[in-house]
Amino acid sequence: MCGPTGIGKSSLAMQCGILWALGRECLGIKPTRPLKSLVIQAENDDGDLAEMRDGVISGLRLIEDEAKWACGNIIVAREDSRTGFDFFLSVVRPLLAEHGGDLLWIDPALAYLGAEAAAQKDVTSFLRNYLNALLREFICAAVIVHHTNKPPSGKEKPNWSGSDFAYLGSGSIEWANWARAILALRGLGSHEVFELRVAKRGPRLDWKNTDDSACYAKLIGHAKEPGALWWREVDPEEIETGGRPKSYNPEEIFTLLPADGLPTGEWQKLAKSECGISEATFHRERRAFQKA
Repeated sequence: MCGPTGIGKSSLAMQCGILWALGRECLGIKPTRPLKSLVIQAENDDGDLAEMRDGVISGLRLIEDEAKWACGNIIVAREDSRTGFDFFLSVVRPLLAEHGGDLLWIDPALAYLGAEAAAQKDVTSFLRNYLNALLREFICAAVIVHHTNKPPSGKEKPNWSGSDFAYLGSGSIEWANWARAILALRGLGSHEVFELRVAKRGPRLDWKNTDDSACYAKLIGHAKEPGALWWREVDPEEIETGGRPKSYNPEEIFTLLPADGLPTGEWQKLAKSECGISEATFHRERRAFQKA
């Protein structure tokens, strides 16, 4: 599960853990049965975790028995100093031995790698030699929460499409090669509405468009209630009616332009449908870019 810093990956992980503990789907992702989670994280203190937990419980209107059952099946440990082989030997293995679980969450990967994220040798050791051995020993799966790179700018910003999103995670392609499935959470220019995209093994989720064709992305957003921390599915019309803030990132317009160009009219329609940018804004930014 990868996404930019500060977007809410940890709160999304918490929501998944709570709903999956109840055997319920989270944003269209269905567990095969109720799942117990062991979460090892480095960036949230007890207050942060409680705020996320309470936000999900309140936002999803879980009754007391549901909340108690779900929280009883999520073990959270904070570790922010040990990395690499020592992390797996001294932290992960003892916790799995004591608590077990169906899912091991590591949040975020870069807090525990202890090496170069772009070096395939280092990432391979972390994932295939250290982590895989424990997953097999304790018969569980892992969800790695990972950061994306700092966004490129201008003409260097790639026009992502299809399976390209599997490589959004920062560093070596081994992060994508190792993973059995990849969820990419990315911004659309709004502080409230984002895209959740299945970047690898999308058909396994069986998401459908309104015409029953395969769907690989959906809009999700932060709670509408001020201060509430939980995620919800968003109707596409919300972007057009207020989901986007008044401010926007003009570079989004040029992200959509293929290397071989595009007729201006088609480019403008794409900017509106993909980024929610109005026709007037599009032409203003286009003219400013051409003058520069």
